[in-house]
Amino acid sequence: MSTILASPLAESNAQITRVTSNWYWYVIAGIVFLIGGFIGISKPVIASLTVETMTAIFFIVGGLLQAFQLFRANKTSSFIWALLLGLLFIALGIVLLRNPVAGLFSLTIVAAALIGASGVVKLVYAFKLRPLSGWIWMLISGIISLILAFIIFTNMAASAAITLGILLSVELISSGIWLLLIGFSFRKINKELSAH
Repeated sequence: MSTILASPLAESNAQITRVTSNWYWYVIAGIVFLIGGFIGISKPVIASLTVETMTAIFFIVGGLLQAFQLFRANKTSSFIWALLLGLLFIALGIVLLRNPVAGLFSLTIVAAALIGASGVVKLVYAFKLRPLSGWIWMLISGIISLILAFIIFTNMAASAAITLGILLSVELISSGIWLLLIGFSFRKINKELSAH
């Protein structure tokens, strides 16, 4: 029997069976994510524009929902500020939709800044872990993040067109692999439970 099933912290067999019996949905989702990721890798500009457009739509919908919720709720002392924030989200979304190239540049700058900040945090953390085994991997990851941020910033014209699409594609591929692994793991557990 699997160590997962033998664990004293494991849920009852009925609950595990219920979760693992739908293993194929994880596999299907994994395949869909992988297909989307590979399409995005092959068409990074289209994927980048899709990310930019979806971000704009999320800003608009989020702003509208915030404004709608404010008018339904009791007016509080922060009503005007929350309303202004909702209107700002709507305006930002409209600007992104009306000028997707500028939106790509802006979002790429944010992505590069976050990657660079992640690199700095990893470096600091690596040196705090230094006496422990494995600290070097955190250091290497931090250096890679800083190099990637530098490459994006120094090649902004080319980076803006493809960075977001590639990041989305890598995320889709990573999630697809994870979903496949979970799905097949659930399948194995389900078979083990069915055999008993």
